[in-house]
Amino acid sequence: MNRAIRIGLIAEGEAELGASIPYIKPEDGGKVIERDKEGALHTLIRREINNLGLPDCDFVQRHPSISESRVFKRRVGHSILDPKYLAQVIIAWKPEEVDMILIVVDADDKLQQRQIDLERALNKIRDYHLDTNGQKIVDRSAGGLAIKNFEIWLLADTPTISRILGVEIEHLENLKELDGGKDILENAITKSAYLSENVTNQRPLQIRWKLAFEIDLEIIKNFCPKGYATFTQNLIATTQIVAKSISGT
Repeated sequence: MNRAIRIGLIAEGEAELGASIPYIKPEDGGKVIERDKEGALHTLIRREINNLGLPDCDFVQRHPSISESRVFKRRVGHSILDPKYLAQVIIAWKPEEVDMILIVVDADDKLQQRQIDLERALNKIRDYHLDTNGQKIVDRSAGGLAIKNFEIWLLADTPTISRILGVEIEHLENLKELDGGKDILENAITKSAYLSENVTNQRPLQIRWKLAFEIDLEIIKNFCPKGYATFTQNLIATTQIVAKSISGT
């Protein structure tokens, strides 16, 4: 195999996707996202794939819908789960642009409903992810549910976060029931002198991105078994299928 796996990643916003969202030129749709524009979720996914000796990966930008093209802004938040929107996004990706498609959303305080929404979203993705012959591709997509939100995945390795930020964060128990995860991380970033030379509004995103390179993936799986661990299991299974297909074995 002589090329990276191309992944179309759909997630809620900047915390996960960094500078690759939301203000994107329409002509960037279908193109590989520059690595310095990636976010924390891109990094976690690449680390999981690389740790198993699987091929490297590139992430491909969404094509804009008609309404997104007018405002040069991609949709964010739970509205990415809208079936009509998903259909537009998935069918717009050409077969040669993406090998696999991932979607990750926050459960917030609506776990059961989000589980239903995510399953529906995956079904929609598999209905509209087509090969060069127009046939459905049903085994090259996976979904993840962050319980309660993506920041909880980062906060799971509290010792590493505290060490890098130079800010003491008390040990967090029962993360799936924790309220205010976003505020806890944001407050720690605000207090920290880490990357203080960056005085732009991109600093919190850059810090999240940097943290994703350092936190212990096994700790996240241990503390987030139904969210992160389940997602990575599905991610690896899907990636292995794609890798075999690309290599012709």
